[in-house]
Amino acid sequence: MLKNLFGQSRLARALQHNDLKLLLKSIKAGDDINRPLRLASESKDALERPPLEQALRLQQPESLQKLLEAGAKLPQRDAANQLLLTVAINSPEQALSLTSLLLDAGADPNADDGEPLFNCLNLSDDNQLLLLLNRLVQYGGNLNTHLRNGDSVLSRLLIAQRNMPIGALISAGAELPANLDQLNCNDELKQFARRKAQDLAIQRQLMGL
Repeated sequence: MLKNLFGQSRLARALQHNDLKLLLKSIKAGDDINRPLRLASESKDALERPPLEQALRLQQPESLQKLLEAGAKLPQRDAANQLLLTVAINSPEQALSLTSLLLDAGADPNADDGEPLFNCLNLSDDNQLLLLLNRLVQYGGNLNTHLRNGDSVLSRLLIAQRNMPIGALISAGAELPANLDQLNCNDELKQFARRKAQDLAIQRQLMGL
Protein backbone atom coordinates (compact mmCIF):
# COMPACT_ATOMS: atom_id res chain seq x y z
CA MET A 1 0.00 0.00 0.00
CA LEU A 2 2.77 2.42 0.96
CA LYS A 3 4.63 1.52 -2.19
CA ASN A 4 1.59 2.32 -4.32
CA LEU A 5 1.10 5.64 -2.57
CA PHE A 6 4.76 6.52 -3.11
CA GLY A 7 4.55 5.48 -6.74
CA GLN A 8 1.53 7.64 -7.38
CA SER A 9 3.23 10.55 -5.61
CA ARG A 10 6.29 10.09 -7.82
CA LEU A 11 4.18 10.09 -10.98
CA ALA A 12 2.29 13.16 -9.80
CA ARG A 13 5.57 14.95 -9.08
CA ALA A 14 6.90 14.09 -12.51
CA LEU A 15 3.86 15.64 -14.19
CA GLN A 16 3.71 18.59 -11.83
CA HIS A 17 7.28 19.59 -12.66
CA ASN A 18 7.33 18.35 -16.28
CA ASP A 19 10.21 16.08 -15.26
CA LEU A 20 10.68 13.51 -18.03
CA LYS A 21 13.50 11.69 -16.20
CA LEU A 22 11.29 11.17 -13.16
CA LEU A 23 8.38 10.18 -15.36
CA LEU A 24 10.46 7.52 -17.10
CA LYS A 25 11.72 6.31 -13.73
CA SER A 26 8.13 6.04 -12.52
CA ILE A 27 7.12 4.09 -15.64
CA LYS A 28 10.13 1.78 -15.40
CA ALA A 29 9.33 1.10 -11.74
CA GLY A 30 5.90 -0.14 -12.75
CA ASP A 31 3.80 2.65 -11.26
CA ASP A 32 0.16 2.53 -12.34
CA ILE A 33 -0.01 5.00 -15.24
CA ASN A 34 -3.79 4.64 -15.57
CA ARG A 35 -4.73 5.36 -11.97
CA PRO A 36 -6.28 8.83 -11.44
CA LEU A 37 -4.20 11.19 -9.37
CA ARG A 38 -4.24 14.70 -7.97
CA LEU A 39 -1.37 17.16 -8.36
CA ALA A 40 0.18 19.02 -5.44
CA SER A 41 -0.88 22.31 -7.05
CA GLU A 42 -4.54 21.26 -6.93
CA SER A 43 -6.81 21.62 -3.92
CA LYS A 44 -7.65 18.53 -1.90
CA ASP A 45 -11.21 18.82 -3.22
CA ALA A 46 -10.10 18.71 -6.86
CA LEU A 47 -11.07 15.70 -8.92
CA GLU A 48 -8.41 13.07 -9.44
CA ARG A 49 -7.68 12.65 -13.14
CA PRO A 50 -5.85 9.97 -15.13
CA PRO A 51 -2.22 10.85 -15.87
CA LEU A 52 -3.07 11.20 -19.58
CA GLU A 53 -5.57 13.93 -18.81
CA GLN A 54 -3.20 15.63 -16.40
CA ALA A 55 -0.48 15.73 -19.09
CA LEU A 56 -2.99 17.22 -21.51
CA ARG A 57 -4.14 19.90 -19.08
CA LEU A 58 -0.52 20.77 -18.30
CA GLN A 59 0.23 21.00 -22.06
CA GLN A 60 3.04 18.45 -21.94
CA PRO A 61 3.24 16.61 -25.29
CA GLU A 62 6.46 14.82 -24.32
CA SER A 63 4.91 13.45 -21.13
CA LEU A 64 1.77 12.46 -23.03
CA GLN A 65 3.83 10.61 -25.62
CA LYS A 66 5.81 8.70 -22.98
CA LEU A 67 2.62 7.69 -21.17
CA LEU A 68 1.01 6.48 -24.39
CA GLU A 69 4.14 4.56 -25.40
CA ALA A 70 4.15 2.92 -21.98
CA GLY A 71 0.59 1.68 -22.47
CA ALA A 72 -1.60 4.33 -20.87
CA LYS A 73 -5.12 3.60 -22.05
CA LEU A 74 -7.52 5.97 -23.76
CA PRO A 75 -11.06 5.90 -22.33
CA GLN A 76 -13.56 3.68 -24.12
CA ARG A 77 -16.60 5.87 -23.56
CA ASP A 78 -17.36 8.41 -26.29
CA ALA A 79 -17.88 11.28 -23.87
CA ALA A 80 -14.57 10.67 -22.09
CA ASN A 81 -12.76 10.24 -25.42
CA GLN A 82 -14.26 13.48 -26.64
CA LEU A 83 -13.23 15.25 -23.42
CA LEU A 84 -9.55 14.42 -23.97
CA LEU A 85 -9.67 15.69 -27.55
CA THR A 86 -11.46 18.84 -26.38
CA VAL A 87 -8.75 19.53 -23.80
CA ALA A 88 -6.10 19.03 -26.50
CA ILE A 89 -7.89 21.22 -29.07
CA ASN A 90 -8.28 24.04 -26.55
CA SER A 91 -4.63 23.94 -25.51
CA PRO A 92 -3.31 27.50 -26.01
CA GLU A 93 0.19 26.47 -27.11
CA GLN A 94 0.29 22.73 -27.88
CA ALA A 95 -3.06 22.03 -29.53
CA LEU A 96 -1.78 20.42 -32.72
CA SER A 97 0.86 18.20 -31.12
CA LEU A 98 -1.42 17.03 -28.29
CA THR A 99 -4.33 16.38 -30.66
CA SER A 100 -2.08 14.50 -33.07
CA LEU A 101 -0.75 12.26 -30.29
CA LEU A 102 -4.26 11.35 -29.15
CA LEU A 103 -5.45 10.63 -32.69
CA ASP A 104 -2.36 8.53 -33.42
CA ALA A 105 -3.14 6.53 -30.27
CA GLY A 106 -6.66 5.80 -31.50
CA ALA A 107 -8.83 8.63 -30.20
CA ASP A 108 -12.01 8.90 -32.28
CA PRO A 109 -12.41 12.28 -34.04
CA ASN A 110 -16.12 11.51 -34.47
CA ALA A 111 -16.69 10.73 -30.79
CA ASP A 112 -19.90 11.99 -29.21
CA ASP A 113 -21.55 12.86 -32.56
CA GLY A 114 -18.44 14.59 -33.90
CA GLU A 115 -18.10 16.99 -30.99
CA PRO A 116 -14.29 17.33 -31.43
CA LEU A 117 -14.87 18.80 -34.90
CA PHE A 118 -17.34 21.32 -33.54
CA ASN A 119 -15.00 22.20 -30.67
CA CYS A 120 -12.52 23.52 -33.21
CA LEU A 121 -15.03 26.25 -34.04
CA ASN A 122 -14.42 27.83 -30.63
CA LEU A 123 -10.93 28.84 -31.79
CA SER A 124 -10.62 32.45 -32.90
CA ASP A 125 -7.59 31.84 -35.13
CA ASP A 126 -8.81 30.64 -38.54
CA ASN A 127 -5.45 29.09 -39.43
CA GLN A 128 -5.34 27.10 -36.19
CA LEU A 129 -8.95 26.05 -36.72
CA LEU A 130 -8.14 24.71 -40.19
CA LEU A 131 -4.97 22.94 -39.02
CA LEU A 132 -6.89 21.06 -36.35
CA LEU A 133 -9.88 20.26 -38.56
CA ASN A 134 -7.48 18.96 -41.21
CA ARG A 135 -5.76 16.74 -38.66
CA LEU A 136 -9.11 15.36 -37.44
CA VAL A 137 -10.16 14.65 -41.04
CA GLN A 138 -6.82 12.88 -41.71
CA TYR A 139 -7.77 10.44 -38.95
CA GLY A 140 -11.30 9.86 -40.22
CA GLY A 141 -13.18 12.90 -38.98
CA ASN A 142 -16.40 13.48 -40.92
CA LEU A 143 -16.79 17.10 -42.01
CA ASN A 144 -20.43 16.42 -42.85
CA THR A 145 -21.46 15.16 -39.44
CA HIS A 146 -24.52 16.85 -37.92
CA LEU A 147 -25.48 17.68 -34.38
CA ARG A 148 -28.90 16.66 -33.07
CA ASN A 149 -30.26 20.11 -33.96
CA GLY A 150 -29.15 19.66 -37.58
CA ASP A 151 -26.14 21.99 -37.48
CA SER A 152 -23.04 21.04 -39.43
CA VAL A 153 -19.53 22.41 -39.10
CA LEU A 154 -20.05 24.40 -42.30
CA SER A 155 -23.41 25.82 -41.25
CA ARG A 156 -21.87 27.01 -37.98
CA LEU A 157 -19.07 28.74 -39.89
CA LEU A 158 -21.56 30.36 -42.26
CA ILE A 159 -23.59 31.73 -39.37
CA ALA A 160 -20.36 33.05 -37.82
CA GLN A 161 -19.46 34.52 -41.26
CA ARG A 162 -15.87 33.24 -41.23
CA ASN A 163 -15.07 33.43 -44.92
CA MET A 164 -11.61 31.87 -45.06
CA PRO A 165 -12.39 28.55 -43.38
CA ILE A 166 -15.71 28.32 -45.25
CA GLY A 167 -13.96 28.20 -48.62
CA ALA A 168 -11.35 25.75 -47.36
CA LEU A 169 -13.95 23.36 -45.93
CA ILE A 170 -16.02 23.34 -49.12
CA SER A 171 -12.87 22.58 -51.11
CA ALA A 172 -12.20 19.72 -48.66
CA GLY A 173 -15.62 18.21 -49.32
CA ALA A 174 -17.97 19.86 -46.83
CA GLU A 175 -21.47 19.84 -48.28
CA LEU A 176 -23.64 22.94 -48.45
CA PRO A 177 -26.35 22.94 -45.76
CA ALA A 178 -29.76 21.94 -47.04
CA ASN A 179 -31.17 25.01 -45.30
CA LEU A 180 -28.56 27.41 -46.70
CA ASP A 181 -31.21 29.95 -47.77
CA GLN A 182 -32.60 30.09 -44.23
CA LEU A 183 -29.27 30.52 -42.44
CA ASN A 184 -28.72 33.78 -40.58
CA CYS A 185 -25.83 35.08 -42.67
CA ASN A 186 -25.54 37.64 -45.47
CA ASP A 187 -26.50 36.84 -49.06
CA GLU A 188 -22.98 37.54 -50.37
CA LEU A 189 -21.60 34.76 -48.20
CA LYS A 190 -24.28 32.34 -49.36
CA GLN A 191 -23.42 33.16 -52.97
CA PHE A 192 -19.73 32.68 -52.23
CA ALA A 193 -20.43 29.24 -50.74
CA ARG A 194 -22.51 28.22 -53.77
CA ARG A 195 -19.79 29.35 -56.19
CA LYS A 196 -17.14 27.39 -54.29
CA ALA A 197 -19.31 24.28 -54.35
CA GLN A 198 -20.02 24.72 -58.08
CA ASP A 199 -16.32 25.23 -58.85
CA LEU A 200 -15.47 22.07 -56.93
CA ALA A 201 -18.13 20.09 -58.79
CA ILE A 202 -16.77 21.30 -62.15
CA GLN A 203 -13.21 20.40 -61.14
CA ARG A 204 -14.30 16.90 -60.19
CA GLN A 205 -16.12 16.47 -63.51
CA LEU A 206 -13.06 17.56 -65.44
CA MET A 207 -10.82 15.21 -63.47
CA GLY A 208 -13.19 12.38 -64.34
CA LEU A 209 -12.91 12.99 -68.06
